[in-house]
Amino acid sequence: MARASHERRKYQRHPLKCPAHLTDETGSCIAAAKTINISDGGMLVPLDAEAAPQPGLSLSMKLSIPRSTPNTFLLQPVAGKAVVVRHEPSDNGDCNVAIRFEPPLELDLEV
Repeated sequence: MARASHERRKYQRHPLKCPAHLTDETGSCIAAAKTINISDGGMLVPLDAEAAPQPGLSLSMKLSIPRSTPNTFLLQPVAGKAVVVRHEPSDNGDCNVAIRFEPPLELDLEV
């Protein structure tokens, strides 16, 4: 008998490519990339494995969330604090970095 899957995540992830800029506590750039997915609780970004920030690192992030209406398109700037949670291997040899927003954001995403 098949077991029903149970989603453990608190926030729904959306497959959305948003420009993301990550800086350390001194304001130095760690990385600039586009998200793989994003939720109110965090994001997954592809980064070079050699330059990826280590789990536990606190950082600042700036996102540009795409918004559109029938007549307009814009990138809404969002900024906040975050913590690196883990690294996941990617198909191209780099790594995907999971980042948790501290505190969670209210992005109102509908993808």
